[in-house]
Amino acid sequence: MKEVWVFAESVGQAPAVDRFVSRSRGMVEGRGESLRLLKWGSQEPREPVDPGSTVLELEVRCSGDEEEALNAVEKGFRRILVKTSDWKVIPWENLVAKLRGRAMIIAEASSIEEAKLALRALELGVDAVALDMPLEEASKAAEELKSIEAVLRLREATVEKVSEAGVGLRACIDACDNMSPGEGMLIGAFSSILVLVEAEVAESGFTKPRPFRVNAGAISQYVLSTRGLSPYVSDLRSGDVVLAVSRTGEARALTICRMKVEKRPLRMVEICLNGSRGKVFLQDAETIRVVSPGGSVSVRDLKPGDRVIAYAPRRVGRHFGTPVEGELMLEF
Repeated sequence: MKEVWVFAESVGQAPAVDRFVSRSRGMVEGRGESLRLLKWGSQEPREPVDPGSTVLELEVRCSGDEEEALNAVEKGFRRILVKTSDWKVIPWENLVAKLRGRAMIIAEASSIEEAKLALRALELGVDAVALDMPLEEASKAAEELKSIEAVLRLREATVEKVSEAGVGLRACIDACDNMSPGEGMLIGAFSSILVLVEAEVAESGFTKPRPFRVNAGAISQYVLSTRGLSPYVSDLRSGDVVLAVSRTGEARALTICRMKVEKRPLRMVEICLNGSRGKVFLQDAETIRVVSPGGSVSVRDLKPGDRVIAYAPRRVGRHFGTPVEGELMLEF
């Protein structure tokens, strides 16, 4: 779970805020501990510095400052609070690429839009955001941000072909919470391209909505989960966690209440995204809908040339859904 910090001179009443940052007192407080705030390059402190209990504040104005962040990590600092100038996204992405797993990266943000940008830097996002805004405003922003596991870069893919795919086992993922229109789960036959399948939020004259449910199609497909994992649908069990993703890419973790598997007729949807091709096998029924740029479309109404919302994770090998860096995997 990403952390949300707030700049404030004292600890306030804001349940969704994890830590309070005071520059005047040089302290970061929250989560049952007090950490020292130290600005990189400032005068030599009077007392010895313990890198393990210190938040290092660093202003990034050029690539050289990114190297300073690396130097700080080499010296043992494990929490880096980053302030950027006019350029924000590129410095955040560079730091995530260089420091991910080695240090906690906290990005200073002056608006909720900036905070969301930081949370999706290089798809992985920074580890925390520090909101520089009035406490009441920051408290509301923190409540919205805390529900976001990540903000993914979704794209529009083109449908190339839709065809019948016989009868097979399909699974419904019933979550412990409802989803909204335009929200669902990212599912695909290939781990390299996943399609946003909408929750059953639409009502018809024949069925009631099931906003807690995503019909995930064939059980051998991948579904996007937390920490970059893409488990097989067949491996999911009650109590496991998957990501619910909105049309704008905001992802939140949902706990699975129940998996329901039955034999049903399937339909294969073939798509193309930036020259790469993917497929998704969905139940052949009017109630199964995929998210489109302007709404959602029933799988039975999809036709070549239609645009759907999709996600292309980094191309890596997969071992039981776990990313394997440096391994080449072909899917066809």
